[in-house]
Amino acid sequence: MSKRALVFPANFKLVLYAMAVMVVVQLLGSVVGLPVGRLGIIPHNEYYLSGILTAPFVHGSWGHLMSNLIGLTISGYLAARLPKFKRATLLILVATGLLVWLFAGSGNHIGASGLVMGYFGLLLGAALFNRDVLGIVSFIALLILTYYANISFLATLLDFSAQTSSSSHIFGFISGLSAAYLTRQKRVSNKVAR
Repeated sequence: MSKRALVFPANFKLVLYAMAVMVVVQLLGSVVGLPVGRLGIIPHNEYYLSGILTAPFVHGSWGHLMSNLIGLTISGYLAARLPKFKRATLLILVATGLLVWLFAGSGNHIGASGLVMGYFGLLLGAALFNRDVLGIVSFIALLILTYYANISFLATLLDFSAQTSSSSHIFGFISGLSAAYLTRQKRVSNKVAR
């Protein structure tokens, strides 16, 4: 791995592109008045099934967007270093959205916090299931960076306030752990044949 790839993993560009789309969608909603709320997830409503893929790009306010961008920058940067990042991201997005659509309470569920919590679960899962230096160091780095950024992923995970989609947080975290397990590195057996 080159020094440049070590500092700026190629997959992190995908996270930056997604963040740029989030900002554009927020601008369209704020400035032009585009009804972006239609891109969210309303559980059990077949007209909002597309929200499974679009809800992470829609936010209720600039403050909502900014808080998710900070979490996504930290967790996305660290997760982008993991092998099978693209596959894991797709699993997190689809599984989180589908679980929210199937099991969440009423309301329009929007925002990237499910993805942020999914990356948190992915990084924890990579440390647990891969047990390699990259997974463990990435998770420790996540804990240190979020501590200094004054972000508590545990408090976010357990936030059940009325304005928060706790379902997205919990299902995102579960999806991230599942993605880490499904994309884990296969261990090579060192047994010698006799």
